[in-house]
Parts: sequence; structure tokens; C-alpha cells
Amino acid sequence: MTELKDPLSRAETGDLGKFSKLEASLVQTEVQQRPNSRAQNDIDRHAQITDLNVNELDFDFDLDATHYPLDNLNSLQQVLDAVQCHEHLKKSDNFSSETAIDCLHVDSLKAEWQTLNNKGMVDFLETFPSVHDTHLPANAPSGRRLAVFFVPLVPAEGTSYGARALITQENAELLIRKLQINPLFILNLLGRPDYWAPKSHWETDGEGKLAACDLFCQHPRWNLHFQGSPISVYSRHDVSRNLTTYVISHKPADTSINALRSILNIAIGTASKSDMPAIFMDDPFDIHVILSTLSLEFSKHHVKRFQRFMWTQINKVNDHLAGLETSDRSRLGDLTKQLQIVSQNADSHIANADVAIFTASAIRDAHSRLAPQLPNSRTYIQRRAEDSISYVISSMEKQKTWFLNYKQRKDSTMSLVYNLVTQQDAANNIQIARSMKEDSTSMTSIAVLTMVFLPGTFVATIVDAEILGTSVRDKLWLIWVTVTIPLTLAVMVSWWLYQRMQDSKKMLKPVLSNADKETNLPEVEDRRRGSFRRRSVFSSFSFGSGLSRQRTVVGEEIR
Repeated sequence: MTELKDPLSRAETGDLGKFSKLEASLVQTEVQQRPNSRAQNDIDRHAQITDLNVNELDFDFDLDATHYPLDNLNSLQQVLDAVQCHEHLKKSDNFSSETAIDCLHVDSLKAEWQTLNNKGMVDFLETFPSVHDTHLPANAPSGRRLAVFFVPLVPAEGTSYGARALITQENAELLIRKLQINPLFILNLLGRPDYWAPKSHWETDGEGKLAACDLFCQHPRWNLHFQGSPISVYSRHDVSRNLTTYVISHKPADTSINALRSILNIAIGTASKSDMPAIFMDDPFDIHVILSTLSLEFSKHHVKRFQRFMWTQINKVNDHLAGLETSDRSRLGDLTKQLQIVSQNADSHIANADVAIFTASAIRDAHSRLAPQLPNSRTYIQRRAEDSISYVISSMEKQKTWFLNYKQRKDSTMSLVYNLVTQQDAANNIQIARSMKEDSTSMTSIAVLTMVFLPGTFVATIVDAEILGTSVRDKLWLIWVTVTIPLTLAVMVSWWLYQRMQDSKKMLKPVLSNADKETNLPEVEDRRRGSFRRRSVFSSFSFGSGLSRQRTVVGEEIR
């Protein structure tokens, strides 16, 4: 047979001489197909009954042209958007029975806050022109406009995401239709958790020029001890209507939202009427950038709180190492729990930093794409927003780096605590072994005394039974001494000889050939284990070498 260079090819020809036993077994084993790969008759062997009947996409597809945005269908993707929007918009529990939202409205003449109810919302939205209407409503101001809607979310059961928007179902549908809001934002508007990725959408006119763009995103929740709905922000800049719209959903009394409202109030109170339109509307992404910056500033408090907690635990471990605290097992166990909390918090903050980076990056990308196409675009205004959002991204990346470093510190500290606990356990085991050795010493003394007195006791019992008759009664003492001394010596010498024989076996080391090592290694190990156990037992009752031999053997076992 021709010599094959490839070992696998050699194995396939049956020549397994170049293979180990394991390799040969692998190349000879026939690989069986999975049963469900062959017949597809066992695909649900691990499924429960409920798993077989689940509908992962439980949507309502009974829609028509009256459902937004199917009334102005331009793309096949809008159909899926309409289906998802309708799924949540039709659920009345997601909305309040009364509208109670605040709105900041800025035009070329003034900036004012409005608190909108059901009728106020309808009247306010009527001032905005329709998408395809070139004529402004009679009560609509001319020029650029900015509208910022703040929609609070209160906890409620029976809703899509555990929160109810303080806006009626009818007002919410009117808001979406009138302002041409992306239908997918309805999920974030209702408090969808888990920080889904930012999404942008761009529209062009018949000439390919920008007509409108929108972006919606969510900001992370840095307070790990209190959750609530996240901040969800939607923005749309409509070039054809010269309108910038923001819809912000948030939990009540959100710190970042309160800060944003205060910033807007300061700008309203200090800006002149002539400068106000430029300040509020020259850059449609200003509020996005401010909220990202506020998220960064908001995180600093909770990051500092995490650092203090982490260093408190690490310092406790260092105190144990320095001997400033006693190495109490219960304290070390509590430190293990606290370090686990540190690990969980670090993971949460790393995830929050990632969310903040994704959101800020989406804002920067959308802004860099939109800014050059704005009619009132000024380079220094664009640059200011880009610098601010780039600073947020860099800061969050650095913050994430620190959290990864903190987690590594936690891991090393956790390993150290584990080693301290292990060392303490080992010390306790050594102490137990010492106690057992002391008990063994006492037992050895008892055994030696028993071997000394047991033969005499046995002989005295026989002699006292008058088996030898009454004629030797006067010689019983002599008979007892004559028999007891040789018998005691015989017992002690026999024990000594047996102990020497065991010690001789202990000194012998089996010498095996290579073939013996391959074939008889388990046997040898069994014999060696057995002899060690016998030595461990019988060395406790050694005679002739005294108690010093017993202490030496027990000490070797402990080591």
C-alpha cells in the first residue's frame, strides 16, 4: 500500500499505527445524524405545550386606509410601521381619560408655555398646517416654529409597558397624524423599556431635496435604586412647513426633564425677542444635545456613589490583609456579598454607558447630515453642537473604561477574599487534625496499657476458675507469674514484629517497567492507597519506637 502523508488519510486506509488510542477511536467512530435532522419527527422533544401554540407576532393585521400612515402610503415598510403603531394605539389602557401635558411653543414673535387639556390640544394642533396644504390656518403664526410636548408617564397596570401616558387616545392619534410623527415612536411614547436603538428617517421632495427628517431615541436610567419609565425623545424637522417638533415622554418629576425646563425658562427670560427665534430654532438638535449632556451630568452623582461603595469594600479587604481587622469568616462572607453587588452595579453602569454612547452617536450622525442642508445654517452653530455631543461621547467612553477597570479590581479583590476564606478553612482543618492527633495519642496510650494488662487479666481469670484443681491453690501466684510474663512478652513481641513488617513494606517502592506502567497502573495505585491506609491506622499503635514515631507519621499526613 502506498504510504500516505496525511495522518487522517492513513487512518482512513486502516493504518492506525501512527495514532494514539484516542485519535484512532475518533477516526473510527461513525458520526450519527441527529434524529430530528433526518426525519423531523422529534423537533419538539424539549418543548412545553404552551410553547407549541405561541404566536410570537401577535399583531392585528385588520387595517385599512383610515389607519395612520396608510392614508398616505409611500413605502412597503410603512405597512409594518402602521401594524405596530395600531397594536398599541388601539389599547385604551395606555392612555388617560384626560389630557394634561405641557407644551413650549416658540415662533418668530414669542415663546410661551401652555398647559393643554383635551380641547386645548385640539385647538393648538389646528394651528399647524397639513403636510400637503400650502396655506396656513387663519390662527397660525408665520415664520419658523418650535413645539416641545412633555408627556408624563404614570405607573399603571394593564398597559403595554406598565405606564399610562397623560394624553387621551384621540389626542395622541391627532398628534401623530397632524405632526407626521414616526408611527414607531408610539412604542417609546408609552415607556418601552430596554433602550432600543435610536432610529432616524429622512424624507425628500420630488427634486431630491430634504423635505423632513426625524430621530427618536432613549436616554439611560442611571439611578439603579429607582427605575420608572426612561426618557424617550422624538424630534422632527419639517423643512416644507418650517417646523421643528419635539415629543418627550418621561416619568413624573424626572430630574433631567426638570433641568431642561429650567434651562428653557432661563433662555426665555434672558433672550431678546429679536434673538429668540435664532436661539431656539437655528439648530433643530439643540434639545437633543442638551438632554445628552444632562444625562452625562446626571450620571456623575451615581458614578461617584458607586465608587464610594466599591472603595469601602476594597478598603475592608485591605484592612484584613494589614491585620487591622480580625479575619472573621462571617465578615469575609459579607464582603463576598458586597463585592457581588459591586459587580452587578458595574455591569449596569457599563450598559448605561453603552446606551448613552449609542444615543449620542446617533444624534451626532443625524446632526452632521442635517446641518449643511438647513437654510439658516451657520458654521459656528453647527460646530458648537458637534463639539458638545462629541464631548458627551468621549466622556461616556472614558467612563465605560473606568467601569471596566473597576470590575477588574472587583474580580481581583473577590479572588483575594476567596483565598482568605480558603486559607482560613485550611487553618481550621489543620487545627482539627491536631486535635485528632492528640486524641489519637490518648488512644495509643490506652491501647498500650491494654496490651500490657490484658494477658495478665486473662490468665488470672483462668486460674481463678479452679480448673487446675485445689491441690495447686498455694501455687496460684507462681503459676500466674510464670504464664503471664511470657504471654505478655509474646503478645508485645508479635505486635512489634508485625509493625516492623508493615514499616518494611512502607519503605519498599515498586519499580515497574514501561509496559507495567501502561497496563498495571490502576492496580499499583490501589495497592499504594491500601498500604497507606494500613500504615495510617497501625502506626498509631506502634510499639518499640514509642510515641515519637506516631507523632511523626501523623505530622506527615497533616502536611
